[in-house]
Amino acid sequence: QADFDQGDKRRYREIVPEDWILIYCILGQTASGKTSIAISLAKKYHLPVISADAFQCFKMMQIGTDKPKAEEIEGLDFYFTDEYEPDHEMSVYLFQQECRPILERYLQEGKDILVVGGNFLYVKALLFNYVFEDESLEENPYLAMSLEEMQKLLKEKSESTYAAIDIQNPRRVIRALTLLDHGKERADILKENDGKPLYPVEFLKVKIDKELGNKKIDDRIDKMFEEGFVSEVESLLKKYPSTLRPFHCIGYDEILRAMEEGREIDDSVKEEIKIHTHQYAKKQRTFLKHQFEGVKEGTKEEILSYLEEKLNKKGEKEYA
Repeated sequence: QADFDQGDKRRYREIVPEDWILIYCILGQTASGKTSIAISLAKKYHLPVISADAFQCFKMMQIGTDKPKAEEIEGLDFYFTDEYEPDHEMSVYLFQQECRPILERYLQEGKDILVVGGNFLYVKALLFNYVFEDESLEENPYLAMSLEEMQKLLKEKSESTYAAIDIQNPRRVIRALTLLDHGKERADILKENDGKPLYPVEFLKVKIDKELGNKKIDDRIDKMFEEGFVSEVESLLKKYPSTLRPFHCIGYDEILRAMEEGREIDDSVKEEIKIHTHQYAKKQRTFLKHQFEGVKEGTKEEILSYLEEKLNKKGEKEYA
């Protein structure tokens, strides 16, 4: 297992040439085609893939999460897909702990790797200096305080940190207080907030028209029901309690509630899932506008062509 400390990661990020990016992170809203790009590239160039998705890691949740079918990724190193039983504890922190060593192993070997995801918090946790103290956000005492109270406390704890960070951003203030509680110094806090990825990575965003995206979502959901989505939920309930967190993601949650309320699983339930998925896609689009710098945008076809051209050139250099 690779063992990079924070300094190693930052030096590594800085010394790798611009034209020798090793991580290609494909982003996009749900149903944009990002996973199919990753699969195509993985097959053609023998690249490993890390799936940055909160629910595709669970077994028996094939249809509702729209994870790649086993035959689609057969023979590929496709990580964090179909790995755990639904009652396995999973969080963004645990994802980071599992997937960073995988990522760093390939980096140390000098191999390209793909990261693909619609859960952008997972992407941030994997690729940026997202530090967890293995704590639950719900247990953070600062969440109950006003911004003014937190600002005052931060100034008392560390005037230099207070002067250096954006004190009007509640999340930054909470994070600074939490890090100070764990013995971090001002320099560590500023490093965490520099907004730069830890690794040599290029971000690519699959653009899709809103209306076309919604139609693809609707078509996908119709197909899920045709493939037996309701039967999949029923099979899960025979083995696991309905209270498990994975069962309350979009799709599963609506079907479960209808079952619990004795309602027929009809077009109204399907429509509810479509509406909620449209809303989720809107959140994804909004998040993508602000959370990643220097993102290359293009249609599914443009992104695939761009990466193929880039990987072909790298191959020519590598084997020249």
